[in-house]
Amino acid sequence: MKILVSLLIVSIILISGCVSILNPVKPEDVIVSINPLTIKEFQEQEISVNVLNNATEAIDNIKVASFDAFNVLSSGNVNIPAKTKDGASSVTLTAKIQAPGYKSVTNTTTLTLSYASGKDEKGNPIISTKAVPVQTTVLPDAKLQFVGFVESYEKRGAGPRLNTWTLEKGKNATITFSVKNEGKTTIDKNTLKVVVEIENKQIGGSDSYVVNEGMAMGGTSYTSAVVLNVKKDSPNGETPVYVNLFMGDILIDSQTLTLKVLLT
Repeated sequence: MKILVSLLIVSIILISGCVSILNPVKPEDVIVSINPLTIKEFQEQEISVNVLNNATEAIDNIKVASFDAFNVLSSGNVNIPAKTKDGASSVTLTAKIQAPGYKSVTNTTTLTLSYASGKDEKGNPIISTKAVPVQTTVLPDAKLQFVGFVESYEKRGAGPRLNTWTLEKGKNATITFSVKNEGKTTIDKNTLKVVVEIENKQIGGSDSYVVNEGMAMGGTSYTSAVVLNVKKDSPNGETPVYVNLFMGDILIDSQTLTLKVLLT
């Protein structure tokens, strides 16, 4: 009789244990958040993913398995305890990724996590996945070059380019620049815009230039310039002048010059 009772108890334990380990954490109980991603094409970057386990079973070895057109170069893996009466547990997971060409991704990509929870009939961990959308912007790898002050618009492609320029109130400041494609994907014409802005609005304003040349890998735009007027009633002194390269509203590259206004 004792043997039968013992066998019955063991059977109950095994059956109850089998029921508990056969239930993996459902993807809807894995709550994932990640900030919007902005990156230049083919560059590497570390991303952080916050993961919360809202289930009453633990999660093991959760990691970034794939990220659409991106290469996942490496990913950490972590375990997350089960939810208790005190609340759900969350962790921050990191991964290193490499961007594709900037025309390969638009607006939203899918990040997929893999994790182990529960066990199958043979005692092996059950691997599940969780997919989440990520707001993504891949930028062309373009940079400003030949930036500086020159004497006049006519001399935009010749002569010295200076980081500091001194002039009197009411005079014009000419700032020259060009753009180079440091990436591998052709940048179509009218994709990029250069905005030149005097920081101190009492001294002067701003102007912009749309790059109307297409640039293949290693290609450059024409050297151009904008002319900014220093107000006649401008205060004397110094102000930064920002030369910014944009794609849409996103800043790609920037350089800063110094404008000095004389007391007259």
